[in-house]
Amino acid sequence: MTESSDRVLLDLIRRDGPLSLAELTSRTGVTATAVRNRLGRLVGSGMVERRAEHGGRGRPKYTYQASVEAHKRLGQNYADLAVVLWDEMMRSVEDRKLRRMLFQRITDRLAELYRAQVQGDEWEGRLFQLGTILHDRGIEAEVTRGSVGMMPVLRQHTCPYYELAEVDRAVCAMERKMFEKVLGRGLRLSQCRLDGHHSCDFEAKPLVPPSVA
Repeated sequence: MTESSDRVLLDLIRRDGPLSLAELTSRTGVTATAVRNRLGRLVGSGMVERRAEHGGRGRPKYTYQASVEAHKRLGQNYADLAVVLWDEMMRSVEDRKLRRMLFQRITDRLAELYRAQVQGDEWEGRLFQLGTILHDRGIEAEVTRGSVGMMPVLRQHTCPYYELAEVDRAVCAMERKMFEKVLGRGLRLSQCRLDGHHSCDFEAKPLVPPSVA
């Protein structure tokens, strides 16, 4: 959905739907052709559903209503809640041991969400799968390799916790640790959007050879 006119129509359907083409044309004050074009885009994007109502002889009457996906994606604001919850946990809980335990449990729960979706034992393959999963979840992420022989880098061009990270950069450490649990490999945050970079880059830490007794 790229046009503001589509959003206006979607908001009307979400608020007052189901509505027919005639009702939408009357309510918006634009031509039926324009409304059809906008409906076509909204239905194609999965944000609006078209349903046939059979009221007797003749062609069925079609009405349009917001999809479940539209209700999920629009009108939600978890950022404020996340900031408040994080602040309560990290600042109001005075017991440092309890704070560390909560931090660890949150990291583990997040890791479980991604770990169940990646396969294989080789960490580089898991990294590429993780990049795809993040991208599919709406996070602009990619896995790149600078040159032959170089380690792959998980590069996030958008931060899923940006508002939260602005309040407390411990969130960056949480995300890094979560990725480490998913991949089974130590990572370092080589650059961060909070420092003015264009992306947050997660690179593999060098493997430490076992010590010789």
